Amino acid sequence: MTRTILLIFAALATGSALPAQSILDPIQTKDKAVPTVNQTLEGTWLLELRRPGAPATQPPTLNLITFQADGTAIASNADGTQTTNHGLWIRVGDHKFLQTMYLFNFDASRAFTTVSKIRINAQLSADGQTIKGTTELVIIDPTGKVLNTVPGGTYSGVRLGTEIPGDFYDFQKVQ
Repeated sequence: MTRTILLIFAALATGSALPAQSILDPIQTKDKAVPTVNQTLEGTWLLELRRPGAPATQPPTLNLITFQADGTAIASNADGTQTTNHGLWIRVGDHKFLQTMYLFNFDASRAFTTVSKIRINAQLSADGQTIKGTTELVIIDPTGKVLNTVPGGTYSGVRLGTEIPGDFYDFQKVQ
């Protein structure tokens, strides 16, 4: 028995012990793993925004938004009354995301009036090509005072993709 203990200590001392195995090694079977797809907002989207409290007959406002891989976003509204929107996004569940966007608002003479903070719940479709969500608008005056919080906005959108122009194949032949 003393000899067995000595051999075990000798093996440990010389580094010839069996390699340690962690549960992290075999927990995933790599050849059977299904990759996560469509679990990101990254890319450019065209959105239709329906503002809280707007009449149902009012057409939606169009918005182009680009979601960056680092969790930031930049958007532009088509109505011309706001600056570029800047914000953040994060995945919070299966096809579920939170966003917060910030923008400046102006009156008809282009004088700065308020800051808007928009809190957003978003759900990505299973194929990752469409999105829908709800919004909560927080209106803040230039001094930082919250003037109003307006829930009830909605939006829907479609992911934009690259398209081939009519002269693509001829252009590829040009040297």
